[in-house]
Amino acid sequence: MAKKKRHKSTLARAEKIKALTALHYEAGNQAKCYKAVWRRWIEPEFGICYRTYLNMLGLDPEADQERPQDTSPSLFDEL
Repeated sequence: MAKKKRHKSTLARAEKIKALTALHYEAGNQAKCYKAVWRRWIEPEFGICYRTYLNMLGLDPEADQERPQDTSPSLFDEL
């Protein structure tokens, strides 16, 4: 199954979300877990649900940019 193409704005938003999470997340501390970071910082600023937040943490913007372009012939290619 092919990867889904992401918009530039989605990738930029994911980068901001990852930066905020890196700043406020602390492993092993329940007051600074992913849910607490989402509740305190992410949800008020971005207005996204927790599941979307977790999906955004898993996005890899470099993988979307490095995909090869479609090489199939076009109707407008010259012979």
